[in-house]
Amino acid sequence: MQALNQSSRSVPAEGWSFAPAAVVLLSTTGLVLTAYLLGGHWLGVGLLGLPLGIWLIAGVFAAWRRGCLRLLDTAMPFAARRPRLDLSPVAERRLAPMLRLWVGVSSPIKLLWQALWKVESVSVESLVEGVGADLDARPELADPIHIAIVSTRAQAEALRDHQAAVPVRWSLIEEINERDRRMFDLAFRVDPEQGGLALLPEHERRPATWYDWATPRPLSFASVFPHQNDPAQFTVGVLPTVEDPNPLVGAMLVAAAVAGRSRGRLTTLDRLRGRIPLDGAETTGTIDPGAFRARAMRRVSELLDSCEPSQATVLERAAASVLSAWLVTPSARIEMVERRSMMERACLFLPERPEAWLRLGAVRIADLDDQGGIEAILRGDPFVRATRDQLVLDQAEFVQSELEHGNGASMTLGRVEAGFCLLAAQHDYERLDFLKADLLEDLDHAGWLVGRDQDTAVLRGVFEELHRVRRAESRGLPGVVAERHESRAA
Repeated sequence: MQALNQSSRSVPAEGWSFAPAAVVLLSTTGLVLTAYLLGGHWLGVGLLGLPLGIWLIAGVFAAWRRGCLRLLDTAMPFAARRPRLDLSPVAERRLAPMLRLWVGVSSPIKLLWQALWKVESVSVESLVEGVGADLDARPELADPIHIAIVSTRAQAEALRDHQAAVPVRWSLIEEINERDRRMFDLAFRVDPEQGGLALLPEHERRPATWYDWATPRPLSFASVFPHQNDPAQFTVGVLPTVEDPNPLVGAMLVAAAVAGRSRGRLTTLDRLRGRIPLDGAETTGTIDPGAFRARAMRRVSELLDSCEPSQATVLERAAASVLSAWLVTPSARIEMVERRSMMERACLFLPERPEAWLRLGAVRIADLDDQGGIEAILRGDPFVRATRDQLVLDQAEFVQSELEHGNGASMTLGRVEAGFCLLAAQHDYERLDFLKADLLEDLDHAGWLVGRDQDTAVLRGVFEELHRVRRAESRGLPGVVAERHESRAA
């Protein structure tokens, strides 16, 4: 529980500052008052019921607001800011419901005051979103993960008999309805004959991005590189018992419950109840109480390390699939070395899944191993083409979006190369030359590739390899990698 009560973010000390508008108003008021005291009594002459001095202050402020006067460009530092409440972690934990309510009340007032000061309009939706954003910045106010188990006491003990990586509260209940289920992060119902089913709360306008973790999603660029991997449910075929425990089941339930707290899925009411997103960074030298998702997924990876990939069970393959999908999402805020190590291990459990090889290739390229990344993509290419019937959407839109709007981050290059593989699988060999010409033209106009000739060469090289393999297969030759590619790290 200690991690939940630490300071939320390491931020530099801030200071109180006067807004530029306040500085302009106070300075103009001071000048007008000084001029009046020094003999400028004409400033006190009335005009439309107000002294001329008041009209002069209003005129100067209006001219400055419209950009006609460049009086001030920066705010003036005033004094060091000190927190109004300096609570201990224990007190903060106990007062978390009241502190969340305080944020819910003070945040709209702050936003309304800012809008009034800047003479801007504000909507109810923006006020609600502002409350959610302020609560997201306070992960230390989040409640522990709460999981309900609808089963016998013996089965419940077997499910929670594992070392959880994050604070978890388990509740054994006899029955649960749809309304009560929204009070929990996850509700697990046990069926002795069919196994178990974990259900997570959903809202109509905020659905989950993955229906069932136990079922792979149809192949597409969006499923290979998802933005989130939160499930609507998770089916467990074989349940652990006291005599035959399986800690991976409990670890997956905890990981699913944490994933269910994704930002796009929670409402402001959920956050006020304590279900605050917990997808903070887990990097060397930092302690972030919001990094529950990274810790939960790391626990799943640790349990997979003790399993044998050649004898993997359905649950272990599902866990590896979920882990590999999370490692390519923005919420995987861990060191690249650890990300690659976890991805390499997860792919051993998914030797015939095309998305696993494409993700591995993208992570290797992000780790500056171009040669290993291209080899992984080429290994996944036959599996991609074998499941091309699942590629019902045109993958060109996804690839073009990456090329046009990519920010040049570490994973961008790998996603584009994997997208080339998906795109090539949708076309017959005879049309690859036309596709190649279009893609090379798009590369020349990609803004984030300007000045990155080596990255451009890598992208050209991976499509050349895909094209060469398809050409060799069309002639009845084995499509092996003919040449080796040097790593950018060399």
